[in-house]
Amino acid sequence: MAKISELLDTVFFILRKKNNQVTLLHVYHHSIMPLISWGATKYYPGGHGTFIGFINSFTHIIMYFYYMLAAMGPEYQKYLWWKKYITTMQLVQFSVIFVHAMQLFIYDCDFPSWTGFLVMPNVIF
Repeated sequence: MAKISELLDTVFFILRKKNNQVTLLHVYHHSIMPLISWGATKYYPGGHGTFIGFINSFTHIIMYFYYMLAAMGPEYQKYLWWKKYITTMQLVQFSVIFVHAMQLFIYDCDFPSWTGFLVMPNVIF
């Protein structure tokens, strides 16, 4: 459900013609993630894949908290000094997910290793 709401966020950006907030990466990511999340939940729930959802949810909580403060008006601008750290946090998230996916090729954790071939390119992109 979270990935659907993020996709709708992108759709609303496009409908409102907020093109400065929409990039190819943004559209690609929010279009593909509902499909990947559905497939992972339906066919491979729990286990190795749970970590990706956990770290991604944590990152999104921080991001949406920032967006909430930004939307509350100019009197909250002084609390938004940490915007640059959100990008750093996202890059760390992607790096951690990449290393986590690489483990599928090193250790047998009873999770399909072919999923690493899907996760790793998405993280790099």
